[in-house]
Amino acid sequence: MDMNYPIAFLAVDQMERLARQRGHAELWVDDSGSRTWADLADGIASVRRLCSDSGVRPGEVVVAPACTGFDDLVWLFGISERSAIVAPLRADRAAETQAWKRWFEIGWRVESGSLERDGGGETAPGAARLFAELRARGNPGLILATGGTTGKPKLVLHDLAALLATVPVRSRRPKRTLPLMRFDHIGGLDMAWRAMAGGHVLVGPPPEITAESVASTVERHRVEVMSATPSFLNLLLVAGSHRSHDLGSLSVVPYGAEPMPAALLERLHAALPHVEFVQRFGTSETGSVPVRNGASGLSLDDAGKGYEWKIVDGELWVRSPARALGYLTGETGGFSAEGWFRTGDVAEELGDGAINVRGRRQDVINMGGEKILPSEVEALLLSHPLVEDCRVFAVASALLGQVVAAEIVWTGARRDPVLVKQALREHVSGTEAQRRIPAVIRLVDSVGFTQNQKKSRAPTL
Repeated sequence: MDMNYPIAFLAVDQMERLARQRGHAELWVDDSGSRTWADLADGIASVRRLCSDSGVRPGEVVVAPACTGFDDLVWLFGISERSAIVAPLRADRAAETQAWKRWFEIGWRVESGSLERDGGGETAPGAARLFAELRARGNPGLILATGGTTGKPKLVLHDLAALLATVPVRSRRPKRTLPLMRFDHIGGLDMAWRAMAGGHVLVGPPPEITAESVASTVERHRVEVMSATPSFLNLLLVAGSHRSHDLGSLSVVPYGAEPMPAALLERLHAALPHVEFVQRFGTSETGSVPVRNGASGLSLDDAGKGYEWKIVDGELWVRSPARALGYLTGETGGFSAEGWFRTGDVAEELGDGAINVRGRRQDVINMGGEKILPSEVEALLLSHPLVEDCRVFAVASALLGQVVAAEIVWTGARRDPVLVKQALREHVSGTEAQRRIPAVIRLVDSVGFTQNQKKSRAPTL
């Protein structure tokens, strides 16, 4: 049954009211049981009171837990209702906050369900300017640590109210939605927010994200929507999870964070023909960008008012109403005075007005002046029927500066890198792709990816 709420978009200062309106409808389910919207409202109120009683002031930075649990969302919304700045951070990254204190003061941290005073650090001039802009608005903030797959982390400061105000509130038939990215990543947060705004039921991910644990969660909780990266979706296929588990409840799989190889998408359609695979796009600095999937690429959705994009010198630029205020860590690149954000994504315009995002500019391999994208080499390798998975990165070369290297999961009987390279050359014989066959090949049993299920570009050879 559709219901109309007075909040057209998610309003950070109205989350408790929205939660009470939805009452005892189910919001969250995991192996320990289920939680309702009323539980969320009670939790937000409790955290808000705790912040007030502890003396948390508007505009102070609070480091909060950010795994993938119900309580993590409670802390985020409860802290924001105090108009503080929440910095969600996984426990395994807690040591990073010592480096943060070079740039700004951390007021508080959440420890074992309590607020503990921190107070360490000094605010650099650039960070002070961004904090002042946010505090002048009177809105809560959000700090996201982002570093891609190779670079050092950048600390992005968002106006949380502006970010959430791009998420429309609507009520439809509740679907069970499984977000796999952690809540310190824009992809994990955005998936959770949009599911909540749509009245869906969030399924808590398993503590360890593996093909087995995720497939088991989908089967056990009858998950209908699961967001994932192409790398993780390939891992599900390699593990045979679609055969060993009942994934028949899945109906939609939004994917993003990295390019989807055409060969992998074909394999996914063959393995899960009942599933609609939908590409999504966004960045830590702009939030999710509303897009339509077309036959050739991505187009801006007409419903995305205030969003624009353009390609400048092969790089995608985005203008978003949810654009971050800037980097607390002092970087100035990326943000223009006219409101554009230079995404760092290599993109091309297609004939029908759509675009194709090809990969990350920072990942480009410069081989003697020729610019090669690892994602495009991976797509080439995956087109060979005996390549189950692969990871491409650069290694230094005295002659060419850099050459292309790859870790390959090879299913052929003869596991010899020389023979594999020969087979790959024969596979693309007579095409320009021959020159993109990796110069260095290492055969592995599996390839690694980051905590957020993206391919790492760090060299390991």
